[in-house]
Amino acid sequence: MARTMDDLKMVHEEEMKNYDRIESAVVSVMRRHGCKIIQTPTFEDYDTYGTYFPQLQREMIKTIGPDGEVLVMRPDVTVPLVKTVAREYPDPSQLLKFGYVSMVFREYYGKSTHGKYFLQSGVEVLGDETPECDGEVMVMAAEFLKSVGIRDMRIDLGTVAYMDALFDELHLTKEQLSQVREYMEKRNLVAFDGLVDGLPITKIQRDVLLELPRLFGDYESTLKRAEGLCLNHGMMEALSRLQKVYEYLDVAGYSDSVQLDFAFTSHMGYYTDMVFKIYADGALYSLISGGRYDSLAAQFQVPRPACGFGLNMNLLYEVMAEEDLLEEMVPSCDLAVVYEEADRDLILTLMDWRHKGYSVLGVSRKNRIIPGDYRMIASYEKGSFLMGEEALSKEEMERKLGGF
Repeated sequence: MARTMDDLKMVHEEEMKNYDRIESAVVSVMRRHGCKIIQTPTFEDYDTYGTYFPQLQREMIKTIGPDGEVLVMRPDVTVPLVKTVAREYPDPSQLLKFGYVSMVFREYYGKSTHGKYFLQSGVEVLGDETPECDGEVMVMAAEFLKSVGIRDMRIDLGTVAYMDALFDELHLTKEQLSQVREYMEKRNLVAFDGLVDGLPITKIQRDVLLELPRLFGDYESTLKRAEGLCLNHGMMEALSRLQKVYEYLDVAGYSDSVQLDFAFTSHMGYYTDMVFKIYADGALYSLISGGRYDSLAAQFQVPRPACGFGLNMNLLYEVMAEEDLLEEMVPSCDLAVVYEEADRDLILTLMDWRHKGYSVLGVSRKNRIIPGDYRMIASYEKGSFLMGEEALSKEEMERKLGGF
């Protein structure tokens, strides 16, 4: 019961004000990079995810539509966006840059928070296959964090293409490959090593595969290690593209924050090349994840390259609270007027002040209020407003209001 109630906590006004500030900051970054702000459908056809992304089935919140169809509340923004774009923008050569802030319905866990849904902001760029696009997408992601005051961050950069080129060399069954990916994603090295030892592959292939989840660290030395493990042209090509992405980040001033991670995979399952995660300094979980997904659009009959990322704003809020980056809250209301009886003059006065833009609460003396929620509190008696020992007319009270 305690767990259920924790999941159902409401968002309070002071949190909403900070979320509004965060949203304004990240939307400003989107617009500076030429993104159009959009919103994807809240509900999606179950078969879209059930057919193409069965790995998401356990996380999906399902419901029944008015015609009896099974619907899910979006566990992801990328899939419905690509599906909608295929219908509304059928020209695959058209460059599309979209930004969004949307609720996403799947579980998340932070250091001190968790939930079954979270607010996500992100960017999706469709129609651009270049490594420069990958670099700009990563810069936008980093600028999201900088826009709200987070300066110290770590960018983990990898490439699914390198891993996939190795897997093509191994000719594993679907079940074996699925287990290899699962153990790599969970960093379960003991189980991974045991699994690899039992695979029908050559010794050199086994040596390279065993090294893959351990292939992370600073850019220069990790890249050299990765080059030495290449077994085919596809792995070399993946590294060549990755170097171009890194060069973009270097020019943009983010190379000092980058480390390579060649074991990075994702339960989303649609990434095809560059992948990345961004951590705030000291955080145990990533705030942002994304990458290139060039094969997804083809499943909706309009093939086109694409790259994007998502930021969990609930986790970002948690980090900002720990680092004292949230704004201090000021009283949300200008004036509370406590009355024994609300006469005609008081009602008209309160309406007049509200029309002039002041936030004013009229409250019966029978009710209790929290003083910190109001800039001023006055009592009303027979046409006068009392503040301590001072009795003020309507005009004098309004002049005090105007001082804020």
